[in-house]
Amino acid sequence: KSRVSVQATAKVSGEGRPVIFIPGLACPGEVWDDTVERLGEGIQAHVITLAGFAGTDPIKPPLVAKTRKELVRYIRSNHLKDPIVVGHSLGGFIAYWLAATAPDAVAAFVVVVGGPRQLPNNEEARLLRNTWAQSGDDELPRALKSVFSGMTRNPKHVAPFIDQIASSDRQTIGDAIFELVKLDITQKVATITAPVLLVLADGGLQGRYRKQAASVEHVEIVVVPKTGHFVMHDDPERFATALGKFIAAN
Repeated sequence: KSRVSVQATAKVSGEGRPVIFIPGLACPGEVWDDTVERLGEGIQAHVITLAGFAGTDPIKPPLVAKTRKELVRYIRSNHLKDPIVVGHSLGGFIAYWLAATAPDAVAAFVVVVGGPRQLPNNEEARLLRNTWAQSGDDELPRALKSVFSGMTRNPKHVAPFIDQIASSDRQTIGDAIFELVKLDITQKVATITAPVLLVLADGGLQGRYRKQAASVEHVEIVVVPKTGHFVMHDDPERFATALGKFIAAN
């Protein structure tokens, strides 16, 4: 593992085209291991775990804003040439933000079940932050296990990560949700010039994510049938194929 900064750690493997993988809320970088393996040779994978998630040391908020800034620095200081950024959920939000604010740093990017705008309700944001931040020692792991197991059509696929997810810092989870709800980068995505692949589950949020991506100039949308929030675990083969094709084309 190499240190991106205090905000995140990166596990680097393979040789070739740099591809940066950002997981979602509370998730370890390991959620991408299967995808990286399926993509095979020809890529250099930089798998990120954000501070405070999955048992890593927390930092002071705002986590999302700090991570975005540090990733740009990471790309430049490591001289990564034409990297592709792949982000799931919260990671997808960061990918959008990166592409909009550092167009010269990223060649193309992939958003997996994510958008530039979350819940528009500040009151709900505060409630969510407090619920997570104030949950008890037994309560938090239980709640996280239940919430995350429900985000897949095949709970046994995410089972290996559930304990890591449950070891996330509760304050970090609460603050990150609050930060995401307060941030709205919908206007910014209209300025994105890099090619975008938006991978969606076939559930109810599909329409919202499509609409939010409508202003992006070069966007390709792939819907993976019979999948939940963790698309890459519900249909790993179809997901890796779509991703591999996009990387090869860009």
